[in-house]
Amino acid sequence: MRLIWTLKVINKPEFQNFNKKTNRQDNRSIIPTRLNILLGLSAFLLAALVVRLAVLTLVSGNSYLAMINRTDTTVETTEAPRGLIYDSTGQLLVGNRSIPSVSFERLPQISASEIYKTAGRLSQYLALGARNVTQRQQIDYFLADARNNRQTVKNLKLSARRLNKLSNAEVYQREVQYLVKRNFSLPANELNSVAIYTRMMQTTNLTTGTIKSDNVSDQEISEIGERLAEFPGIRINQGWVRDYPNQQALRTVLGNLSGSNGLPETRVNTFLSQGYSRADNVGISGLEMQYEQTLRGISRQTRMTTNSQNQIIGSRVIQRGQAGHNLQLTINAKFQNDVSNIIRSNILSDLSTGGYGVVMNPYTGGVYAMAGWDRDNQTGALTQNDMATIQDPIVMGSAVKPAMVATALQAGIITPQNSTQDDQAIRLAASNPIFSYFNPSGRMIPLDARQALENSSNTYMVQLALKMNGTPYSPGMRLPVSPTIWQRMRNGFGQFGLGSRTGIDLPGETPGYRGRITGPQATSFVDEAFGQYDTYSVIQMARFASVIANGGYLVQPQVVASVLKSGRNGTKPSVASSIRPNVQGSVHLTPAQWDVIKGGMWDVANGSSPYNTGGRLIHALNPKVAAKTGTAETFTNGQRTQNDTLIMYSPVAPFAIALAYPGDKIGSYGNVEKAASDIYNAFWRDVMPKP
Repeated sequence: MRLIWTLKVINKPEFQNFNKKTNRQDNRSIIPTRLNILLGLSAFLLAALVVRLAVLTLVSGNSYLAMINRTDTTVETTEAPRGLIYDSTGQLLVGNRSIPSVSFERLPQISASEIYKTAGRLSQYLALGARNVTQRQQIDYFLADARNNRQTVKNLKLSARRLNKLSNAEVYQREVQYLVKRNFSLPANELNSVAIYTRMMQTTNLTTGTIKSDNVSDQEISEIGERLAEFPGIRINQGWVRDYPNQQALRTVLGNLSGSNGLPETRVNTFLSQGYSRADNVGISGLEMQYEQTLRGISRQTRMTTNSQNQIIGSRVIQRGQAGHNLQLTINAKFQNDVSNIIRSNILSDLSTGGYGVVMNPYTGGVYAMAGWDRDNQTGALTQNDMATIQDPIVMGSAVKPAMVATALQAGIITPQNSTQDDQAIRLAASNPIFSYFNPSGRMIPLDARQALENSSNTYMVQLALKMNGTPYSPGMRLPVSPTIWQRMRNGFGQFGLGSRTGIDLPGETPGYRGRITGPQATSFVDEAFGQYDTYSVIQMARFASVIANGGYLVQPQVVASVLKSGRNGTKPSVASSIRPNVQGSVHLTPAQWDVIKGGMWDVANGSSPYNTGGRLIHALNPKVAAKTGTAETFTNGQRTQNDTLIMYSPVAPFAIALAYPGDKIGSYGNVEKAASDIYNAFWRDVMPKP
């Protein structure tokens, strides 16, 4: 009832008029209210902004100002000139020759894109060569162009969602894989640009890398110099290359540098961890490699300060550069040349594969000369390879027999007073007979140990090995193998350093090759007894001769005598450190036992036996020497050949030598004796005067 009444009242005309008036009044009052709200909101926001600005200015202002003014410091490294190398007399073997070079100083503001553009422009005036440009380097150069990069990404046909999930490095790797699969390569006329770009990119930030230092022409220097403003970071300055005043001496031993190739890929991480730049020139062989850290010297270091815009605002030298230390060798350059020529002139024709020799001081280990020549037995061409004396293992034959006699003496198989055995044909079951060269008929000839060395009896040594095996010789015997015979024999040879690296201060030395000692090869210890099985390097044989010469001490061979500090203002270099002799072990024999071995070698060079193996040239030497010659049967190109070998020392001078001529014609003799006698005479002429 109440509700109905109310509706009726509202529908009355007077109330309708009243509502219209009220609505007009409400509309007029709403407009200023909304305006007031907006104004109030604006005032609030303005106040908040003022507060925020106050906070930024008063509270955080210093930190933001520090951010704006932030600086970074980086150390710039400039490579020092390499140290020099002298021979034992002070003659310069390796120097530095100043040459014009084109380099790149990589500053922070130079982007990769600018490097790409600079490489392209610079290639018009600088010929770096494209012989060693790899496919990956071509791809990196190609993708350095933003247009090429975008197109390659499109070719990958990755969805936007997939692309967003990949990092930049992952996308780049996919691009590289895509191009590799399609055998990507650039036109030949762009490869020079690739080579320049690669060298520039290898230069790390705030360092200077050499782009080209070999054979930079006057025209290249002139044209680039006129346009330096077009090439950000490019500099023309004086660089250096290695210079060899004595061209022939020790070339392969001295070694080489990496040159324009920068750090070798196989050791790049090692060098980078040592502070090198990818573009640095480092030793990759020989002494340059072995003594890299010594020859490299101390680089100049400058602390560069840059602001937030990568602008250099200051620099300070924190380490003065200093040329690398110099090396003085034990090697006499004149003697080295003479030894090399003598070895070369005594290489035979036919199937011979070369000639190799080492001469050293048996008391200090200092190497006077080490020379080698490889021979191509198809063409006869000779190639100098001095490093073969430490890297190529050779079957040395009878030259190792003093080690066999020493091993038997130590084992008590023979004694200095009782060592007589018959040289005779050795006929074992199921094997070919063994003869000595001087006794091809195999008749019985009694010999003591000293005579066995002088006459180079093979069968005497075989009988020693059979007794060590616990199976003394009897004709037609079967040969059981003692489980200890190989260890005993190799230990006996090993005490003289045979079968192990000498530790010479050069890279790449080989320990030789040890043959198998199981199965059918188990009985090969009889061949080992006279040097027909395991192989050794020439440097090992030279140390072997030195052990006998010095009375039983294994002295480590070395080619560097001392490290010299670089002299300033023309002053003479001073000694920074000397390399002292290093005794690596010793051979324990009684004086009487040593007399047997040394006496046998003396008789080789001076004896009167009708079967003497020394030869007239060795016998004629003055002062007198002690020696042991050797031959070993080998096969070359499927044909029977022989290795001619020799060890020799002087009882009155610090002289020990080892020589090897592998692959000689069967029955040819005399070249190794001729070479040894000529080298011995050259020693007295070049190294020291006769007493």
